[in-house]
Amino acid sequence: MNKLKFSVSPASFILFLCILATTPLKQLTACVLAAILHESGHIVASKALSIPISHMKLDVLGARLRTSGKLCSYPSMIALCLAGPLFNFVCFAFTLPFSENFDFLHEFCLSSLSLGLLNLLPIDGFDGGRIVHSILCMFLPMSVAERICASLSFCSLLGIWLISVWMLLRTGTTLTLFVFSCCVFCMLFV
Repeated sequence: MNKLKFSVSPASFILFLCILATTPLKQLTACVLAAILHESGHIVASKALSIPISHMKLDVLGARLRTSGKLCSYPSMIALCLAGPLFNFVCFAFTLPFSENFDFLHEFCLSSLSLGLLNLLPIDGFDGGRIVHSILCMFLPMSVAERICASLSFCSLLGIWLISVWMLLRTGTTLTLFVFSCCVFCMLFV
């Protein structure tokens, strides 16, 4: 059995330091735990589907797991991509009844829901983008599927960016969402 390799991109390290400097520790801890839960969902699904994971890389989009060896079928890729958000949604459902009385649990509950929903957006590199790509590739030529996915990614990122600008101007918050959407856009389209 091969060891899991781990790497961190310099851009993600800088982004994490910015988030660390601007986010309360309780909220940051809840987000990190929700992310660990999310990636655990992918790892559990990879074990269940017998898809070996060889590498984990932290970048601006979050954690990326790379499979080693064999290629996955489209249905297996869809199941693998759904597992992370599913773990977040299950955690949200189980912690919601108890979260009202505990501030940290409330933060964790909201972080799990937000991370699950964000990852299902049809953006290239997100779980939702991979799911849409896999579904389209089952019915369309790969070149057509990739053009559709690029258009969906652009529209989704534009929507996130517009929402973040509106919230930033309206409330003075969501600087993190604004920076995140700009970083993802640059990474995918520039």
